[in-house]
Amino acid sequence: MVWPEPRPQDVLDVAAARFRPLAGEPSPFGEHPRGDAYNAELSLDRFGSERELADRVLERLAPWFEIRREVTGRHCSGRSLRIDAMLRPRDAGSWRDPDVAFGVEFKLPGGDSGVGPYTGWVAQAVSYTHTDWVGYGRRLVLVCPGAASWLDSASGRDPDRGEVMIAKRLCGQLGVGELVLRWATGLTILVNNGLVWSERRGLGVGRNWRLAVPSGHR
Repeated sequence: MVWPEPRPQDVLDVAAARFRPLAGEPSPFGEHPRGDAYNAELSLDRFGSERELADRVLERLAPWFEIRREVTGRHCSGRSLRIDAMLRPRDAGSWRDPDVAFGVEFKLPGGDSGVGPYTGWVAQAVSYTHTDWVGYGRRLVLVCPGAASWLDSASGRDPDRGEVMIAKRLCGQLGVGELVLRWATGLTILVNNGLVWSERRGLGVGRNWRLAVPSGHR
Protein backbone atom coordinates (compact mmCIF):
# COMPACT_ATOMS: atom_id res chain seq x y z
CA MET A 1 0.00 0.00 0.00
CA VAL A 2 1.22 3.52 -0.82
CA TRP A 3 0.88 5.72 2.23
CA PRO A 4 0.25 9.50 2.04
CA GLU A 5 2.98 12.05 2.57
CA PRO A 6 4.15 12.62 6.18
CA ARG A 7 1.86 14.66 8.38
CA PRO A 8 2.75 18.30 9.27
CA GLN A 9 5.84 18.30 11.43
CA ASP A 10 4.41 20.68 14.02
CA VAL A 11 1.52 18.30 14.78
CA LEU A 12 3.92 15.37 14.97
CA ASP A 13 6.14 17.31 17.36
CA VAL A 14 3.20 18.08 19.66
CA ALA A 15 2.01 14.47 19.63
CA ALA A 16 5.51 13.14 20.28
CA ALA A 17 6.08 15.58 23.15
CA ARG A 18 2.78 14.60 24.80
CA PHE A 19 3.18 10.86 24.29
CA ARG A 20 2.41 8.71 27.33
CA PRO A 21 2.22 4.93 26.83
CA LEU A 22 -1.10 3.26 27.52
CA ALA A 23 0.19 -0.30 27.86
CA GLY A 24 3.98 -0.14 27.74
CA GLU A 25 4.02 0.31 23.96
CA PRO A 26 6.86 2.11 22.14
CA SER A 27 6.22 5.61 20.85
CA PRO A 28 4.57 5.50 17.40
CA PHE A 29 6.56 8.62 16.53
CA GLY A 30 9.98 7.00 16.84
CA GLU A 31 11.76 4.21 14.99
CA HIS A 32 9.70 1.21 13.99
CA PRO A 33 9.62 -1.29 16.90
CA ARG A 34 11.05 -4.77 16.51
CA GLY A 35 10.38 -8.09 18.18
CA ASP A 36 6.57 -8.22 18.13
CA ALA A 37 3.96 -9.04 15.51
CA TYR A 38 3.15 -5.95 13.46
CA ASN A 39 -0.60 -6.14 14.11
CA ALA A 40 -0.44 -7.28 17.73
CA GLU A 41 -3.18 -5.55 19.76
CA LEU A 42 -2.35 -4.69 23.36
CA SER A 43 -4.70 -5.04 26.30
CA LEU A 44 -6.04 -1.85 27.88
CA ASP A 45 -7.23 -3.57 31.05
CA ARG A 46 -4.75 -1.78 33.33
CA PHE A 47 -7.07 1.18 33.75
CA GLY A 48 -9.21 1.36 36.87
CA SER A 49 -12.32 2.73 35.17
CA GLU A 50 -13.80 3.35 31.75
CA ARG A 51 -13.58 7.09 32.45
CA GLU A 52 -9.83 6.83 32.99
CA LEU A 53 -9.46 4.76 29.82
CA ALA A 54 -11.44 7.32 27.81
CA ASP A 55 -9.47 10.25 29.26
CA ARG A 56 -6.10 8.72 28.37
CA VAL A 57 -7.06 7.52 24.90
CA LEU A 58 -8.75 10.78 23.93
CA GLU A 59 -5.77 12.75 25.24
CA ARG A 60 -3.61 10.86 22.75
CA LEU A 61 -6.05 11.52 19.89
CA ALA A 62 -6.44 15.26 20.54
CA PRO A 63 -3.68 16.44 18.15
CA TRP A 64 -5.46 14.71 15.26
CA PHE A 65 -9.16 14.92 16.09
CA GLU A 66 -11.68 17.43 17.42
CA ILE A 67 -13.34 15.66 20.35
CA ARG A 68 -16.73 16.13 21.98
CA ARG A 69 -17.59 14.13 25.07
CA GLU A 70 -20.97 12.75 26.16
CA VAL A 71 -22.89 13.50 22.96
CA THR A 72 -26.65 12.87 22.99
CA GLY A 73 -28.93 11.68 20.21
CA ARG A 74 -32.28 10.17 19.28
CA HIS A 75 -32.48 6.49 18.33
CA CYS A 76 -34.81 5.49 15.49
CA SER A 77 -37.09 3.96 18.16
CA GLY A 78 -37.47 7.42 19.71
CA ARG A 79 -35.29 6.66 22.72
CA SER A 80 -32.74 9.26 23.89
CA LEU A 81 -29.16 7.87 23.98
CA ARG A 82 -25.71 9.11 24.93
CA ILE A 83 -22.33 8.10 23.52
CA ASP A 84 -18.93 8.58 25.18
CA ALA A 85 -17.38 10.76 22.47
CA MET A 86 -17.44 11.95 18.88
CA LEU A 87 -14.28 12.35 16.81
CA ARG A 88 -13.89 14.58 13.77
CA PRO A 89 -10.53 14.78 11.96
CA ARG A 90 -8.86 18.18 12.21
CA ASP A 91 -7.47 17.72 8.68
CA ALA A 92 -10.74 16.40 7.25
CA GLY A 93 -9.90 17.61 3.74
CA SER A 94 -7.45 14.72 3.35
CA TRP A 95 -10.23 12.16 3.90
CA ARG A 96 -12.50 10.97 1.10
CA ASP A 97 -15.50 12.40 2.96
CA PRO A 98 -14.58 15.79 4.44
CA ASP A 99 -17.62 15.48 6.74
CA VAL A 100 -16.34 12.23 8.25
CA ALA A 101 -16.79 11.67 12.00
CA PHE A 102 -16.91 8.69 14.35
CA GLY A 103 -18.75 7.87 17.53
CA VAL A 104 -16.64 6.13 20.19
CA GLU A 105 -17.82 3.95 23.06
CA PHE A 106 -15.41 2.71 25.75
CA LYS A 107 -15.87 -0.42 27.86
CA LEU A 108 -13.42 -2.44 29.95
CA PRO A 109 -13.91 -6.20 29.58
CA GLY A 110 -12.59 -6.93 33.07
CA GLY A 111 -13.83 -10.26 34.38
CA ASP A 112 -16.76 -10.19 31.97
CA SER A 113 -14.81 -10.91 28.80
CA GLY A 114 -16.07 -13.64 26.51
CA VAL A 115 -18.56 -14.17 23.72
CA GLY A 116 -21.73 -13.27 25.66
CA PRO A 117 -20.60 -9.93 27.13
CA TYR A 118 -18.84 -9.02 23.88
CA THR A 119 -21.87 -9.64 21.65
CA GLY A 120 -24.07 -7.70 24.07
CA TRP A 121 -21.71 -4.73 23.84
CA VAL A 122 -21.60 -4.94 20.05
CA ALA A 123 -25.41 -4.96 19.98
CA GLN A 124 -25.31 -1.72 22.00
CA ALA A 125 -22.84 -0.22 19.51
CA VAL A 126 -25.01 -1.28 16.56
CA SER A 127 -27.98 0.54 18.11
CA TYR A 128 -25.79 3.65 18.24
CA THR A 129 -25.33 3.49 14.45
CA HIS A 130 -29.12 3.95 14.15
CA THR A 131 -29.05 7.11 16.28
CA ASP A 132 -29.25 10.70 15.04
CA TRP A 133 -26.53 12.38 17.13
CA VAL A 134 -26.90 16.09 17.84
CA GLY A 135 -24.57 17.95 15.48
CA TYR A 136 -23.42 14.76 13.73
CA GLY A 137 -26.34 12.70 12.42
CA ARG A 138 -25.84 8.95 12.00
CA ARG A 139 -22.22 7.80 12.20
CA LEU A 140 -20.03 4.74 12.26
CA VAL A 141 -19.30 3.77 15.86
CA LEU A 142 -15.90 2.66 17.14
CA VAL A 143 -15.65 0.33 20.13
CA CYS A 144 -12.58 0.61 22.36
CA PRO A 145 -10.98 -1.82 22.94
CA GLY A 146 -11.72 -4.23 20.08
CA ALA A 147 -12.68 -7.88 19.70
CA ALA A 148 -9.22 -9.24 20.53
CA SER A 149 -9.47 -7.89 24.09
CA TRP A 150 -12.76 -9.70 24.64
CA LEU A 151 -12.29 -12.96 22.74
CA ASP A 152 -8.56 -13.67 22.83
CA SER A 153 -7.07 -14.46 26.23
CA ALA A 154 -3.55 -14.51 24.77
CA SER A 155 -2.97 -10.76 24.86
CA GLY A 156 -0.58 -9.40 22.26
CA ARG A 157 -1.00 -12.22 19.73
CA ASP A 158 -1.80 -11.41 16.11
CA PRO A 159 -5.61 -10.92 16.09
CA ASP A 160 -6.08 -11.30 12.34
CA ARG A 161 -7.39 -14.84 12.52
CA GLY A 162 -10.22 -17.11 13.63
CA GLU A 163 -13.18 -15.83 15.61
CA VAL A 164 -11.55 -12.45 16.21
CA MET A 165 -11.29 -11.81 12.47
CA ILE A 166 -14.91 -12.92 11.95
CA ALA A 167 -16.02 -10.53 14.70
CA LYS A 168 -14.09 -7.62 13.17
CA ARG A 169 -15.50 -8.23 9.70
CA LEU A 170 -19.07 -8.79 10.81
CA CYS A 171 -19.03 -5.68 12.97
CA GLY A 172 -17.75 -3.67 10.03
CA GLN A 173 -20.72 -4.79 7.94
CA LEU A 174 -23.00 -3.52 10.74
CA GLY A 175 -21.34 -0.10 10.92
CA VAL A 176 -19.17 -0.81 13.96
CA GLY A 177 -15.39 -0.34 13.78
CA GLU A 178 -12.66 -0.54 16.41
CA LEU A 179 -10.29 1.85 18.15
CA VAL A 180 -7.40 -0.37 19.24
CA LEU A 181 -3.82 -0.06 20.49
CA ARG A 182 -1.37 -1.84 18.18
CA TRP A 183 2.24 -2.47 19.09
CA ALA A 184 3.62 -1.08 15.85
CA THR A 185 1.17 1.67 14.92
CA GLY A 186 -0.13 3.00 18.25
CA LEU A 187 -3.78 3.98 18.47
CA THR A 188 -5.42 2.67 15.32
CA ILE A 189 -8.89 3.02 13.81
CA LEU A 190 -10.09 -0.13 12.05
CA VAL A 191 -13.29 -0.59 10.03
CA ASN A 192 -13.98 -4.05 8.61
CA ASN A 193 -10.37 -4.68 9.73
CA GLY A 194 -9.08 -2.10 7.25
CA LEU A 195 -6.59 0.37 8.73
CA VAL A 196 -8.42 3.69 8.43
CA TRP A 197 -5.98 5.80 10.45
CA SER A 198 -3.18 5.30 12.97
CA GLU A 199 -0.77 7.41 15.00
CA ARG A 200 2.26 6.03 13.16
CA ARG A 201 0.89 5.86 9.61
CA GLY A 202 -1.61 8.69 9.62
CA LEU A 203 -4.42 8.35 7.10
CA GLY A 204 -4.78 4.91 5.52
CA VAL A 205 -7.90 3.65 3.74
CA GLY A 206 -9.78 6.67 5.10
CA ARG A 207 -8.36 8.44 2.07
CA ASN A 208 -10.39 6.16 -0.22
CA TRP A 209 -13.29 4.77 1.85
CA ARG A 210 -16.46 6.81 2.35
CA LEU A 211 -16.96 5.52 5.93
CA ALA A 212 -20.72 6.05 6.10
CA VAL A 213 -23.19 3.87 8.03
CA PRO A 214 -23.98 0.93 5.69
CA SER A 215 -27.51 0.06 4.63
CA GLY A 216 -29.12 -2.21 2.07
CA HIS A 217 -27.09 -4.32 -0.34
CA ARG A 218 -23.40 -4.83 0.57
